[in-house]
Amino acid sequence: MIIVDSDTIAKATAIGDWITAMENAFRDTARGKVDVPKRTRISHGENTLVLMPCFGEKYYCTKLVSAHPGNLKKRRPVITGTVLLNDAETGEPLAAMDGSKLTAMRTAAVGSVGIKYLAPEQADTLGIIGLGIQGFHMALFACHQRPVRELRILDRTIRIATRFRERFRDYYPHVKVIPCRNAMELCEASEIVITATASKNPIVPGKDRWWLGKTVIGIGSYQPEMREFPDEIFADLDRIFVDTMHGLTEAGDLVEPLSNNLIRKEQVFPISDLIMGRVSPGDQTRFFKSVGMAAFDLYGAKLVFENLN
Repeated sequence: MIIVDSDTIAKATAIGDWITAMENAFRDTARGKVDVPKRTRISHGENTLVLMPCFGEKYYCTKLVSAHPGNLKKRRPVITGTVLLNDAETGEPLAAMDGSKLTAMRTAAVGSVGIKYLAPEQADTLGIIGLGIQGFHMALFACHQRPVRELRILDRTIRIATRFRERFRDYYPHVKVIPCRNAMELCEASEIVITATASKNPIVPGKDRWWLGKTVIGIGSYQPEMREFPDEIFADLDRIFVDTMHGLTEAGDLVEPLSNNLIRKEQVFPISDLIMGRVSPGDQTRFFKSVGMAAFDLYGAKLVFENLN
């Protein structure tokens, strides 16, 4: 069994390969080639361990995610993870991989699948709210997917935004990075708007219908009590795309609009339907909400492992 660290995952293959791998994950899951059992959540005091298994034809994997809120006081990551990859035929353990990096890469690739199928091909202005590890990777992948000329960014602290600009410049020196004073400034000037936060309250404005004609990608909120989008945006959505239909019960940005009759379940489609040509993107605003599923971990781990061997 090999141990695969963060740097090795980052260098294992190209961004385009990650996006292709996630498209394959969507297709194979829709065709029943992937079995995704229900995740197991175990609490021990204030700490939580989540086990996320997934079985494919050649491999299976298990992601173990630990959440330790007390790590904030220790200046350590609150959430850490490991992905274990096994041979599906023999059960032999093949690799243990850094779960945080693998999750960041595969989630950015999933978001970029949304951009690929929903955003205009020549969209060149991008806005990202939330500049943590996931927001940073999403920026890298989005700029690979579309010819981004201007990237507007917003976070709670200037320090994080400054660090983001310095790191991002090493990858895309030709892209103009513009820090914004508020969310409205960012949203109005961006053709593609991406949110990558763990906010419990909407972080984008619900006025002036800034979202009309834009592509909006939500990759942050993933629990029922989390919200990144205001109620007003849902009135202008004829279709909503999701990475998994489980999001209807897991993400506040879907749970609350459904329960308040702002949207109907019939308006929500798995993006695999779009990838496989079963449905069209819709008109006006294009909206994609990702909450994640273990199939993405499996296909990410498979991609890394096969590129290392």
